[in-house]
Amino acid sequence: MKLKLMRFGTYAILLLLGLIFLFPLVITFTNSFMTELEISLNYTTKLSFFDILAGTKDKFVDMNFIPEEATLAQYREVLINQPAFIILLINSLKITGPVIAGNVAVSLLTAYGFTMWKWKYKEYLFFVYILVMLMPLQAVLVPNYVIADKLNIRDSYLAIILPGIFSPFGTFLLRQNMKAMPMEYFEAAAVDGAGSLYLFFYIVVLQMKSGIAALCMLVFIEYWNIVEQAVIFIKDYFREPLSIYLSRIAEGSVGMIFAASCIYMFLPLWFLLVGQKDLEKGIELSGIK
Repeated sequence: MKLKLMRFGTYAILLLLGLIFLFPLVITFTNSFMTELEISLNYTTKLSFFDILAGTKDKFVDMNFIPEEATLAQYREVLINQPAFIILLINSLKITGPVIAGNVAVSLLTAYGFTMWKWKYKEYLFFVYILVMLMPLQAVLVPNYVIADKLNIRDSYLAIILPGIFSPFGTFLLRQNMKAMPMEYFEAAAVDGAGSLYLFFYIVVLQMKSGIAALCMLVFIEYWNIVEQAVIFIKDYFREPLSIYLSRIAEGSVGMIFAASCIYMFLPLWFLLVGQKDLEKGIELSGIK
């Protein structure tokens, strides 16, 4: 009986925490069907010092979570009347697409070299990879800026894409996945005369689907939400990613905030829901806790 009560209490706490984390997403989704007037009444009024002294109740206290009259006006405004939104959405894809493709290719080859080839000092070099991976973004922005300036790519997407392609996290994740693969596969293929390229493409890559999928999702989410790199390297307004635009979207119309946020969140949430099993398996095989 005591064990059942403890289990029930654990489930109840987890359910409560889940609801707390889902609450902003639910509010964003439901409020995206409100009119601009209703959003203005709910979110833009504030208590003043004199209102507090007078005991006046502000509308913000009675904020509505469910729209009084559902409408698609916000989505129409964002997708049809705001062409800049679509342009900046494409800009985000221009950054995330090459980073994902390049990072997966480089990480696979590098992880394969660290795992399969026997050479001196490789563990020391891999330790350097881990040290770089643990460094915060702010610590590497200045070196990245200096290198981008030397290469004359400071004001282009390449200043963001190239550091993303050679990020050490992908190598770490995929190497941990490769180390979990049974060595009997490679030994049997080597006995049959398979070379390094055959082992790489027909054994390693095929066995690494979950790890590759997990890496793709993690890299996509990271570069879909970039802020610091875009602010530093992208100066042209029409070349900025969508993540920067969302911080300014309320300047013109408050009513577009929630619809734009829902559209912005759609791709990351869709990837996570579709690839949840691959993400869990890829991280589990990597040994990351």
